[in-house]
Amino acid sequence: MEEKYTETPDIITFVNSEQSKLMIEISLISVEREDINLMMDEKSCFFTASAEGGVEYVGTIPFLREVNPSEAKAIYMDSYLKIEVPFKDTLEDFVKVPIDEIGETEEIEESPE
Repeated sequence: MEEKYTETPDIITFVNSEQSKLMIEISLISVEREDINLMMDEKSCFFTASAEGGVEYVGTIPFLREVNPSEAKAIYMDSYLKIEVPFKDTLEDFVKVPIDEIGETEEIEESPE
């Protein structure tokens, strides 16, 4: 009987150039598309994938902004699960934080240890 073990794959998350969609890439080596289980809600996604050699990939990805899971798209190619899901809201409510040069403002206080 083949021994099974769980592994967390490499995961990359980024935002598209229009800042309207969350993009996720998950490295799933030696996996068949039909062996991938992907579930998503507005705040996170969970996935499992069975691979050759008894490997079971498992992972959870929390989202910092809510998404529209019903509009998510996913493809699996070249050992990568690529997911694209639009954000629920836009950046309209975000506040731009100015970045000062050192010496222009008071230093940021360090937290006490």
